Amino acid sequence: MTEKTYTLLQDVERVTRSALESGALQSIDTRYEQITENGIPFLLRTLDNLTRKNEASQRLKKAGDTHHNPFKPYDEALYVADLGEHHVCLLNKFNVVDKHLLVVTRELESQQDKINRKDFNALARVMQDIDALAFYNGGKIAGASQPHKHLQLIPMPMEPFSELPFSEALNQLKPGHPNRSPDLKFRHAGMQLPAGTFDNVDRASEVLLTLYNQLREELAITDDGIQTTAPYNLLITRKWMLMVPRSEESFEGISFNSLAFVGALLVRSDEDGEKLKANGLMNTLVGVC
Repeated sequence: MTEKTYTLLQDVERVTRSALESGALQSIDTRYEQITENGIPFLLRTLDNLTRKNEASQRLKKAGDTHHNPFKPYDEALYVADLGEHHVCLLNKFNVVDKHLLVVTRELESQQDKINRKDFNALARVMQDIDALAFYNGGKIAGASQPHKHLQLIPMPMEPFSELPFSEALNQLKPGHPNRSPDLKFRHAGMQLPAGTFDNVDRASEVLLTLYNQLREELAITDDGIQTTAPYNLLITRKWMLMVPRSEESFEGISFNSLAFVGALLVRSDEDGEKLKANGLMNTLVGVC
């Protein structure tokens, strides 16, 4: 493994402490419920306090600029590290999960742009140090809330699970070709990563790019040369890569991003949670794919 002069996780912890003290990091409290449907575990989170998130949304609306970009310039108090020449690592200002990280392009690129080798290289620099779930919301219908290209990471495991809610199903993905888990009924394709993928950052970026393009081809996520022409969610751990094509952003006003497809759903109220349970959590995921 490449030697480093710092430990990224130590930087994350240091910046988190500082940003909490200054108020730059505004964590959003949730409570959670574990639900099992037909032997498949889910984690249903309900937000406890929407005030901060709603205030941020109002500030963006008052700006009156549809091209407002919170990442250019980014808040220096949330800066963690440079990730090569083209990306920076930031804390997610409104985090639901501790140490929620963003890998953001320095220059403006669209969230609908294809993920490229440089993006995967920056991501691999983080995942080499931190065992994390990385994800990408490819377009608004896939749950992207900001138009500036950014990947996201949350540390593993996702408590209270030993890994993730759907890990038992996803760890059974096969290597070598796009395949699917029979336990997950929504449309998807995935692949197991080669052992030691993240031992070398350059090798990791090559492997991730190759698998990404294979999954896009399998699911007909085409492009116009620069931007993909269909919305999708992408999720990556040190073990596997998963891609989910999207047809709908939400179910009865409840939006879903990539985390829903590892079994972690977030709702704004108890009423929304009851809607999902009445419809069936897996049925709901099938409906938005």
